[in-house]
Amino acid sequence: MQVLVVRHAVALDRAEAADRGVPDSERPLTAEGRARMKQVARGLAKRLPEVGALLSSPLLRARETAAILRERYRGLDCTESEALLPEAEPQALEQALLEHAQLGLVAVVGHEPHLSGWVSWCLTGEQRPLVVLRKAGACLLRFDGPVSAGGGQLQWLLTSALARRLG
Repeated sequence: MQVLVVRHAVALDRAEAADRGVPDSERPLTAEGRARMKQVARGLAKRLPEVGALLSSPLLRARETAAILRERYRGLDCTESEALLPEAEPQALEQALLEHAQLGLVAVVGHEPHLSGWVSWCLTGEQRPLVVLRKAGACLLRFDGPVSAGGGQLQWLLTSALARRLG
């Protein structure tokens, strides 16, 4: 199984959202974030033309990022998962991915520092972040068996800028 890990694109700044009375869970992508994510999605689709499933955090900025990926992958179904919330434990995402193990490649969209901790957990069995995903950044993990602590192999890590160049 392979897992494409994608951090949400640039969203409305926390302080600005607070000033406007927008709760953190409802911070939308900015126009620039949306435009850049479309380029990132194009680059990811060139590198990985087939994705079997898409899971997203239920927070708006992640859902909007997932919608851009979904559009690029021609209407791929997207499932919201609380396993991708910032405070979720790595085992929750492990369980969510088990349901999709037969699909080959699953994309997940979430937040920092949760994603970096999860990627590190997959690579080493510890949540100590070894990699940091910047906004709209992505990495690809490969598992020879089921998703598990220490069972993953990092295939590649892309910044948003590199992914956009691929597109």
